[in-house]
Amino acid sequence: MRSFQKVLAVFLPLFCQSLDANITLDSLGYRVHFQQALEQYNQARFGLAEDYFHAILTQDKDYADPAAQLMLAKSQYHQGEWKQALRTCKSYLTSYPDSPYENHAQILMGDILLVQGQVTSAFERYLRIRTLAVDSIQLQGIDERLLNCIANDIDPHRLEGLLFQEQDKPNRAILNLTRAYAAWKNGNSYDLELVLRGRMSSEFPQAFQAFFESLSQAVNRKFFNQSTIAIVLPITGTDAGKSMSYLAGLSEFLDENLAHIAVRFIVFDTESSNVKAFEILRKIALNRRITGILGPFADSQILIASGTTSSLPILIPKTELTGLADLADNVFFLSPTDRTIAQRTAQLLVQEMDLEQIAILSPGDGHSLQMTKFFISELNQLGIEPVALEWYHEKPENIARQFKSIRRTAWSLVPGKKTSENVMDMAIDSLEGLFDVDVDDFFDLPDEEGAEIMSKRDSAKIFLKTIQALYLPLRAGELTYVGTQVPLYNLETVIIGNENWLDMDVLNQDVIGPHVQGMRIVSDVRSSMMMNEKLQFSNYYALGFDHGDFINLISSRSSGTRRSFYQNLKKQISFDGRTTSIQFGGKNKNSNQSTQVLEYKRNSIRSVGIYNGDSLQVTVP
Repeated sequence: MRSFQKVLAVFLPLFCQSLDANITLDSLGYRVHFQQALEQYNQARFGLAEDYFHAILTQDKDYADPAAQLMLAKSQYHQGEWKQALRTCKSYLTSYPDSPYENHAQILMGDILLVQGQVTSAFERYLRIRTLAVDSIQLQGIDERLLNCIANDIDPHRLEGLLFQEQDKPNRAILNLTRAYAAWKNGNSYDLELVLRGRMSSEFPQAFQAFFESLSQAVNRKFFNQSTIAIVLPITGTDAGKSMSYLAGLSEFLDENLAHIAVRFIVFDTESSNVKAFEILRKIALNRRITGILGPFADSQILIASGTTSSLPILIPKTELTGLADLADNVFFLSPTDRTIAQRTAQLLVQEMDLEQIAILSPGDGHSLQMTKFFISELNQLGIEPVALEWYHEKPENIARQFKSIRRTAWSLVPGKKTSENVMDMAIDSLEGLFDVDVDDFFDLPDEEGAEIMSKRDSAKIFLKTIQALYLPLRAGELTYVGTQVPLYNLETVIIGNENWLDMDVLNQDVIGPHVQGMRIVSDVRSSMMMNEKLQFSNYYALGFDHGDFINLISSRSSGTRRSFYQNLKKQISFDGRTTSIQFGGKNKNSNQSTQVLEYKRNSIRSVGIYNGDSLQVTVP
């Protein structure tokens, strides 16, 4: 069952305005001043709004204005001033017991309790004022809050007390539905059936009818003691793109496997803020109902999570924090790190493909530089030294020097050849490679009946096979530049790429695709999805689906506790999902060592197999 709920206060963006914070009232009158304060509030200038409403109360109304006092509390709430807002609300309810705004104050108090993690107290308050809702809009808002509370666990003892005291029929139906959800979550099929037996959807308020139908369908399914996983990701802010793709994939898994779900997820929004992430993670660590954490993505927030708790399993979807898994045995890397992918790439070439003459052409900075260093290190461990190593730093619009150097090395490896440097002194403008041109545009090739002595122009025709593999880990957006230059140097070799080669629109062009047939890519996802700008997070969607599958598998074998979930993570030997695989290894057996081997052929990407460093498990088409 899908139980995506979000427990957080929604903060609107704050805008700056050059105004004097010391607000004074003049002869404009109360109504004008109240309207000015309301405008500040509506524009999310909550600090200024608080100052305006406070000035109205102290300078004009002598604290005898219920509307201004309620808006003061709302302004404090939106600034995260929970204690002050709660105090203002209590003062309001004491001073104005029969105010027409009482419901609004009660709802606000419930919101404050909820955002502070006092779920059951918030639930009680919402339920109490539900019968007093003044219109359908307010009632809908209250019901949405009640559903939020139910999804985040209600204390069972207080729930029974509420049910004993409640007289309102719709409220009793909501309480029974809450009991049913608790039974489902605890894997108690008997109590679930007992609570729902003989009940009809029409007995429940409209907002709860879909919830009732889902629980009714669960009666006939296999029961599990549900594990509760807190998803900690940026749903809003600058880093939201990856998260939304990841959650969409996870949601698809849940939708397709409703009859076998043994886990529920609660989503927390970090708002792309490290401070917010720390606040959320600290609260989660204290909540014993939480079995594990899924996320975050940002390396800084992963470090915060690993330093916040050592008893809670933390499942990291994807990270480059190589070495962290060796230091924290409760942190599990669900995707292979850069180091693992680079190691598997080197091992594949040497141990599986029996290649020795390996050249490298790599960016000299950023992520690609790190990958290349890991690749060279692993080659060294395997007793292989690259026959050529070339770097570039700027946009690779013209990397003729590097390619010529590699071709010169290829000539030197030809048995019996002693080619001078002048033989390779070709003048090639690699910018021409960005267009569909013929090799004759670059080389003045002699007639077949010409001289037998090979000139330096003649040598450029020859396809050299002496370099068996060329490692080319591109940066994002470089395929157009590098891919069009590869064919110009007539190296008959296996290109070893990375995921930045998978922009299929560019790769399949005639000036690139036919010249890199058989290219191999070692990745974390075996997917033929295009990696262009429009689908830049498509792999996160694939990861979300399989990670949901994996977590559900672990949960189905667990008892719902942190210890049980952790122990089953450690026991898991391997997992093969739709597009990924997981096999934990390393010092603490908590880092995914399994990678996907892809091959480019005939304008498409196909999966060759799964490689974990021991042997290549060939994928059956």
